[in-house]
Formats: sequence, C-alpha cells, structure tokens
Amino acid sequence: MKIGIDINDVLRDFIGQLDYTYTRYKIGEDADVESTPVDSFDLLAHFPFAGGIDALNKFMFEEAALEIFGHADQLHDNLINRLNLFNMETVDDGVHELCIVSREAVNSIPATFFFLSKTGCRIQNIRFVTRYEEMWNNVDVLITANPLLLENKPSGKISIKIKAPYNTNVKGDYEFETLFDLMNNHRIMSDINKIEDINYETV
Repeated sequence: MKIGIDINDVLRDFIGQLDYTYTRYKIGEDADVESTPVDSFDLLAHFPFAGGIDALNKFMFEEAALEIFGHADQLHDNLINRLNLFNMETVDDGVHELCIVSREAVNSIPATFFFLSKTGCRIQNIRFVTRYEEMWNNVDVLITANPLLLENKPSGKISIKIKAPYNTNVKGDYEFETLFDLMNNHRIMSDINKIEDINYETV
C-alpha cells in the first residue's frame, strides 16, 4: 500500500510562512495569522493582491518561492526526524511505502527540495504535481490538510486529515491533530489494511 504525505501544513508551516513573507514584503502590513486565523482555503481572501489570483500565484511560486516554501519551518519541532523513523518502520514491514507528494510550480520546486534537504527528510519517493487532483494518483492513502483534496477523494482511496483552521468543515476517513498523533497510533495501519481488504472483496 502506498501512502502519500502532503507537505503543506502537514510537514511544513506553509500558512505561517506565507503570512510572514506577505507582511515582510509590505504587501499586507495588517495581516496576522495568530490574531486572524486563516479559516478558509481561499488564500486570496486572507492575503489580498490587487492583481488577484495571478498576482498571488506569481508572488508565491516565482517572486518569493524560496522564502515561502524553502525557508518555512517544520510544522512542529522534531517532526521530520520522527517521520524518518516512521518511514524506516514502514519500509521494514514490507507492506507499506511512504511517498512525499506535493503541488508545486516553477520556483517552489527547488525551494521545496531545499526545505526537505535542510530538515533532513530521508523519504526517497518524492513526486511533484501541478494540479491538486493529481496528488491522488498512484497512492492508496493520502495524508493532507488540504480541504480540496479531502472533498474530492476518489472512490476506493483513504483520506487522513491533519486538522487545520481552514479544514474544520471537511471530513476525512481518519482525523488527527498532528502527524505525530498519526505516527504514534500503532493501530492505524492495521485498520487501514482491513478497510482495503474489504474494498477489494467488494470489487
């Protein structure tokens, strides 16, 4: 079974770093994620640009990609080290395979490689896509905070939701506060395997 792990707001503090960079460039001096949480996935509503979505995308993926995607912190201290151990445990069981999967474009691609390098991520399988729906390709399970991915889960797949302020109204097959909680739950893989077996029997 292949398990995909989304990067943003699962491993990487994407929203926090976007807020920091947006404010640093004096685009939004009043923006403050702590006092005004990003409670929807409509980033333009929280980080407005005069040029709309095209200007936002240019800022994120071209002009400030390294600051946003490369210089971001891990979402939690020691998260990547724990993920590396989880990956070793997963490889050793001979049943599961972990894969990093993320929607990236233009300069965010090398910036994300930098993020993974600086945090010491040792997962070998990394796949970047240009459209969100492609993130479900070639995985059986997807761990994500992205409400668009959770809402549009293909039939026969399993979603694991990492909770964030902007995904409270969207359900996952499993839900955890943090990736730590998932990795420390020793029953989850067994439960997922049972669901997968049932799905195969149903087919």
